[in-house]
Amino acid sequence: MKNKRILIVIIVILITLIVAGIILYIHKKGNDSSESAKEIVVTNNIEKYGYVLTDNDTDYYKELFEKLKNTLNEETVDEEKYVNLVSQLFVTDFYTLSNKLNSSDIGGLQYILASSRDNFALKAKDTMYKTVKSNVYGNREQILPKVTKVSVDSFTNTTYKYGDTTDDKAYSVKCSVTYSEDLGYPSTVKLILVHIDEKIEVAKVN
Repeated sequence: MKNKRILIVIIVILITLIVAGIILYIHKKGNDSSESAKEIVVTNNIEKYGYVLTDNDTDYYKELFEKLKNTLNEETVDEEKYVNLVSQLFVTDFYTLSNKLNSSDIGGLQYILASSRDNFALKAKDTMYKTVKSNVYGNREQILPKVTKVSVDSFTNTTYKYGDTTDDKAYSVKCSVTYSEDLGYPSTVKLILVHIDEKIEVAKVN
């Protein structure tokens, strides 16, 4: 009888150790997955204007960003160049979905009018970005668009009202978009850009 009790105790201890080992293994695997999740790192910035570049941006976008930085570092900023580059950068980042981590990773937000940014992001998540699958662990197989070139086709002054403000020196810009592969995404984009202190921001996207 005594031996039987000892045997039961040993069996219970062994089962407990096995269960504990399984729990520890699952926990470790969970931690390993978290550690392998992709992290976006800021690699460059234009501090005065609050613009940032990350390691996740495309090579084409990085080239445009460098041009923007050079333009904004000039003693006198060429506003036409500034408007053109913001237009190209926004369109490139917003319509490139291939480098986005998930449907909440909305491109081009730093160029959108600050007062409209949240609403713009929500709308984009429900439309343009709705079908973007998660790539947090770098294993996504979904084919998504990548912008390889944005050309500014037209550039004119216009008057635009947003909120209680009217900008009578706003800009209307029309862009042509080229992708690495034609997946049916917009090839023409029209923007309205306005002045916010020293910055130029995208107020409307068509």
